[in-house]
Amino acid sequence: MRKLQYISGGYYIVSPLSRPDYMDKEIVPDTVYSASECICDFHPDINILWGNTKRRKQEYAQKLNISDETYTELEKWVEKMSEEDKFTYPQVFTSVALTQEFFGEFLSQIEDVKIIGVGLPENVVEQFIQDQELSDNEVRDEYGVANLLKNKSPIEVEKSKLLGYEILGYEYGKFHSYLCNGLEKDYKEQFGFSLNEYGFISTLEEASRLCDYSNDEEIGTEPVLWLPWAIFEYKM
Repeated sequence: MRKLQYISGGYYIVSPLSRPDYMDKEIVPDTVYSASECICDFHPDINILWGNTKRRKQEYAQKLNISDETYTELEKWVEKMSEEDKFTYPQVFTSVALTQEFFGEFLSQIEDVKIIGVGLPENVVEQFIQDQELSDNEVRDEYGVANLLKNKSPIEVEKSKLLGYEILGYEYGKFHSYLCNGLEKDYKEQFGFSLNEYGFISTLEEASRLCDYSNDEEIGTEPVLWLPWAIFEYKM
């Protein structure tokens, strides 16, 4: 039997979040990593780079612990890679090597960040694509994740660690997480839910079962297609 492949939804540089009060402390670890910007900070922050004031850019440079000159180089790097479609909206790197290059040049002084890749099991990619085609989002083709999945390139697994699975819903180029919706409480009540040592769901089988539950309209989750995304970690 051929081994299941995961199709790349891109690579990201993520800063963790201390578990907020609304998450169940008996399930969710003290430090939370997620592929959702509703929960974690992603770098670089395109909203600041492409649409904010000089003051906000200076504050962001201070947050990254880089000089104004280095920040200017960061903007130039992002602009160049965007023109070459190697970095796409909103904060999607198209390869591990490119992500590592950016981190090495601009973020190596920041602690606790991770380079992650998100991959969708190939057997549900068509379901994702069809859902996007049915949406009324007129600018959906501008978003990096959807374009990557349409290309159906396998995610890079060499020298990676599979952290587990996260139930994510895709909308306007970004992900919602089941954690944004407090679903871990429902999962615990309905399925005896727990997370692995990395803070993710252990198996694809469990994640798929929880997706079926999350996609039930009567549950009242955000109106997106919830799918089981594999989360990989890569060396800096």
